[in-house]
Amino acid sequence: MKVIPTTSTAVRFTLTAVVLAALAHGPPASAQQQLPPLVVHAENQKVKFAGIIVDRTGDTLRVREGDVATHTVVIDDHTKIQTPNGLFKMQRKRRDQTSLVPGLLMQVDGHGAADGTLLADELTFSTRSLNTAKQIEVGGEVTRSRVSANTDSIDTVKRRLEDSLSHVNARVTNLDNYVEKISTTVNFHTNDPSLGSGAKGVLDDMVNRINGWTGYIIEVKGYADTTGTAPHNLELSQERAMSVVRYLVEEKGISIRRVSNPTGFGSSAAIATNATPDGRAMNRRATIRVLVNKGNGTDNRR
Repeated sequence: MKVIPTTSTAVRFTLTAVVLAALAHGPPASAQQQLPPLVVHAENQKVKFAGIIVDRTGDTLRVREGDVATHTVVIDDHTKIQTPNGLFKMQRKRRDQTSLVPGLLMQVDGHGAADGTLLADELTFSTRSLNTAKQIEVGGEVTRSRVSANTDSIDTVKRRLEDSLSHVNARVTNLDNYVEKISTTVNFHTNDPSLGSGAKGVLDDMVNRINGWTGYIIEVKGYADTTGTAPHNLELSQERAMSVVRYLVEEKGISIRRVSNPTGFGSSAAIATNATPDGRAMNRRATIRVLVNKGNGTDNRR
């Protein structure tokens, strides 16, 4: 694992200490995803950044700061967890630790600990971010089961996928009442769930087209190529669907109630051969469909 020291003079960990810290605070290798380099913080160094919770083990969070860095953030009884509140968002509403779920976008204020982790002084996030993370969590039931190649068989993974699909079907009471109006696809780099500029451009165009529409829902499905194990690909595909939903809600202002539960399908339903680089690139994707209620007719603008 590549480690970025935050200061060249204050941080003087040996290679052994860094490795031990990473093992102590990171998930097992089977659950690892490709993330930016891990940051080692100098003791008592003040740190402030915005990031997304990747996963949580007890009081320890892994938080991704865009494509720049990954932080190991530790919470305790002194950590203030809050959301802006009031007419002008000048007040703060306290939240408990159960709000800190994977997928939550938040502002982190803290200071470095002796072992190189970051002790959180304040964690601040919007109510919209919390609702988005919880909605994604519902769609990520398969991911939350933490399937791994050593503990779950392929048949078990498939059964859990079927269970997840039942939740998607339950969200839309009757799909016969909906018709597809827009279908688009965004692609991803190998072993990466983050959206590139090209993918964001595709989503921007879709949002511009549906501006003013009523009676619609958005269906998001994530996929992976066959690189890696089946459980890892299933988790990665779910994260790709989550990335799309997060961008639509957080960046483009789409109401979370418009989004059907995002679902990952692993490496199933390939649209090209996985035997070539070009084919695998096509299979690393998320599909987005806009479905409109038939009762709105063909003109869905206000």
